[in-house]
Amino acid sequence: MNTIYARLDRLGDLPVFSATVNHIRQISSAGDTDAMALAIAVMKDANLTTKLLRLANSNHYNRGSGKITAISRAVVLIGFERIRNLCMTLKLIESFGEKEPNRHVEDLLVSAVLNASTARDLALSAGIDDVEETYICGLLFSLGEIVVAFTLPDTYRAMLEQRKQRLLSWVNIQQQTLGGEFVTLGRDLIQSWGFSKRVVSSLRTGEPQPGVSEQERLNQQIVSGCHQLFEQVYQRSPQLEGNEYTEQLKLMSALTRQPAEKLEETLHYSVRQLCDHIDQYGLSHRALIPPVSASGNESLDELSRKVSFYVHARQEQQSSKKYQEDAYSVEQQKRLAEYNQLQLKYLEKMNELMTGQAPTTQVLLTCVEGIEASSSLERVVFCLSVNAGQQLVAKLLEGEQLDPLMSYFQLNRTDKNSRLFFHIMDRGVALLVSDASDPSWQNRLPDDYLHSVRPGGLIVSPLIVSGKVLGLLYADKTDVAGPVEDRDFRVFNQFLVQCRIALEMGKHFSTDLTKKA
Repeated sequence: MNTIYARLDRLGDLPVFSATVNHIRQISSAGDTDAMALAIAVMKDANLTTKLLRLANSNHYNRGSGKITAISRAVVLIGFERIRNLCMTLKLIESFGEKEPNRHVEDLLVSAVLNASTARDLALSAGIDDVEETYICGLLFSLGEIVVAFTLPDTYRAMLEQRKQRLLSWVNIQQQTLGGEFVTLGRDLIQSWGFSKRVVSSLRTGEPQPGVSEQERLNQQIVSGCHQLFEQVYQRSPQLEGNEYTEQLKLMSALTRQPAEKLEETLHYSVRQLCDHIDQYGLSHRALIPPVSASGNESLDELSRKVSFYVHARQEQQSSKKYQEDAYSVEQQKRLAEYNQLQLKYLEKMNELMTGQAPTTQVLLTCVEGIEASSSLERVVFCLSVNAGQQLVAKLLEGEQLDPLMSYFQLNRTDKNSRLFFHIMDRGVALLVSDASDPSWQNRLPDDYLHSVRPGGLIVSPLIVSGKVLGLLYADKTDVAGPVEDRDFRVFNQFLVQCRIALEMGKHFSTDLTKKA
């Protein structure tokens, strides 16, 4: 243990126990904390923020709530305790999985997360009050083994070789090599790192200590029981007795008041759930595949077979998806190159129009065509301001599915549903809505506009030339195509600026644009 502590000291403070994460733990535990306070603490770590938002937008956590782009929204959606535990999980993986990549460490991290999520699910059935604390206990149960594999990799590999020989139990190998058990080392570490007494006491095998509460006893038995079950499923300890798995399953069934079949379903579900999050956690599916071999226990072999088949299928699915994404990426790069060429072509056209005293309509039409051709924006329209700014009328359109735009953009200032677009024109500022399906925008955009035009994302800006408002330039993507990209906004702005310069240089923008259009 002294050697391990010395190695940890040389490696420096582990990020999982850094000031940021400890601050997150303290804030999320305080009774009067609001979502913004916790969000601010999380956002101090850019890497943690990015990964947390990816998880918050996964199907497991975000069920039809629109894309989550703010940590404060993620806190409200997922909950304080779950956010705290996700932070702990992500930082544990970052601490041990990224500093010095090691296959054994990565496999142990996968096992730790699997143990944590299963223990939390079973804690609900067992009647444990604080199931999120159970998650932390399950996550840290194998901390001692992770630290040994991380700090003493050669020693750990030698221990694994000993275990393969099946001459000694795994506990005996730990005692013989280290002078103690992994769980003792883990308990000593988390106690020195300031975790609560309840969490520290849960890191124990065998009978609970005397004097602990019923909740603490249940917590310890659930956490260590889950660990033992997965030891059997993944055959990480020698099968010294044929009925070891059955006895452990029976014990856990009594604790959770679930039949053995239901308990095995929970184990399988936990594996499936972790498969969903593997990519966000930055881990490999490999460690979730149990060996399929005859253990002498029919029930154990059947569960191992099911889990192995499922994880292999998910691996193949991910490989296929990655291949498709790579192919799409190549196609996307090709399309981007085409966009860039078209953008250059249309900007050169705009430059020619600046010096050629071109009619207003031609300048505007080139602008509209250029935006549509050189970006992923699908529909572009120029709306002319008429009747002293009392009406907006669609005049120049480019793209597909234009009928809804032509029908909608016949707007009157007196119509309260049209106020947004007249407000944009009056204020002289642009509006970018990257994702119109976001609930916050669904509540602010006019209902008749959303239902008839059905935008995925949109950009609107007034066209002001020499202080005179000519109208609005509008571009969007349909709801099928999805959100507006950053590049789309840059292209839109570039053409808008070039259009305004061309018209100002011409100093003759038509007053009879209605007729010419």
